[in-house]
Amino acid sequence: MQTSAAETASAIYTDVTRENIQPLFSDIAKQISLAEFVAVDTEFTGLGLSNASPVFRFDTADWLTRATDMRDMYKGMANVAKTHALVSMGLSTFVRTSDGMFHVYSFNFILQEQSTHLVSPASIAFLAQNGFDLGKQALQGIRYFSGPNPHPVESRSEEINLEGDLLRKVLFALVRAKKPLVIHNGLFDLVYIYQSFFGPLPDSHESFVFDLHTLFPAGIYDTKLIAESLDPGTASFLAYLYHKSERIHRQRREQAIEALSIKQTKIL
Repeated sequence: MQTSAAETASAIYTDVTRENIQPLFSDIAKQISLAEFVAVDTEFTGLGLSNASPVFRFDTADWLTRATDMRDMYKGMANVAKTHALVSMGLSTFVRTSDGMFHVYSFNFILQEQSTHLVSPASIAFLAQNGFDLGKQALQGIRYFSGPNPHPVESRSEEINLEGDLLRKVLFALVRAKKPLVIHNGLFDLVYIYQSFFGPLPDSHESFVFDLHTLFPAGIYDTKLIAESLDPGTASFLAYLYHKSERIHRQRREQAIEALSIKQTKIL
């Protein structure tokens, strides 16, 4: 029997900027508290260090984010996250309805790190090619300072401090809610989030993993790893998995088998 899922499941999303984070904060915190689980994704100004100017005198051996040893990989990722910055963070809450479906509330936080940081030309080109509004990020991004001191001496603006505080309160609400956290190939996302809002990053990979377990005791689930374990050898990048799932559910609906449909609505 085909379900009328389109009538019971919806995806509501909005951009969160410096202009609306304060009025939206209570709604965001409420959706986190009601969620069955929460998914996060980020965009940032660099994945690694390549073609660096010799004036910086970087030892590129310390920046190997694709090293085979996890300890070396973490070291490289930590160095990148400490010197680059987040430009956006997506947070989606999945709230189960009485009929077993989900309402999905997605919040796209446009971010603007206030400390001087590195920017990879390749990363900025990727963002622009995929529709990221760099102008909006420059003019409306939520201003924050990463690392252990969210209110550095050089910041004399109460407005900037308020934006950064609200951003951290969103993350702390997620931690207090103790919800399962869903990512996709998300180790780098977690490294950046930690450095930006919980930092500084621990020196060792083992300490980082311990801290993550403490912050998110309900578990962290990586859909890339799940997909690879369920269907080894096939593609597992996010766009492929999305369209594959969409195709499967469309076929199920055509065959009058219970399937999922999602209606998207944008607010604000």
